[in-house]
Amino acid sequence: MANRIKAIKALCPRLDLEAPADTERFMQLMTQRTTLSTGVVKNVQESELETIVGLLLEGRSVHTGIAIYSPSINLDGEITVNVRVDVRILRALKSAGAYRGRIVNAENIGKGVEDLIALWNEANPKDVVEVE
Repeated sequence: MANRIKAIKALCPRLDLEAPADTERFMQLMTQRTTLSTGVVKNVQESELETIVGLLLEGRSVHTGIAIYSPSINLDGEITVNVRVDVRILRALKSAGAYRGRIVNAENIGKGVEDLIALWNEANPKDVVEVE
C-alpha cells in the first residue's frame, strides 16, 4: 500500500529545471545588455555583496531593486537571511505563457490531492493509496 505523499510527489506538477546558469554565462548576458565590461560588472557585484552584508550586520533590511534581504533569528539564536524577490520577477514568471521551461506532469495542473490519489490508484492497482 502506497502512502499519500508518495502518490502526490509522483504526480504533482513540478518544474524540470535545467542546469544552473554559472557566473560566466550570467556575465556574458549582462555585458551583452549593457555597455559595461565583465570586470566592471564583477566589481559592482562584489561591492553590492559587501554592502548588503554590512547593512544586514547593522540589523537593517536591504531593498536592492531586485530583492529585499532581511536579517532574522531563530529560537537557537542563529541569524539567517530572508530573501523576497522583486515583484517584477514574480510578475514575469506568472505571466501567462511566459515560462519556457519544461513542466513535468503539466496535465495535472489544477488537480487536487484526491484527484492525484485517484490517478495513482488507477495507474498502480497493486500499490493503492487508501482513501480516508
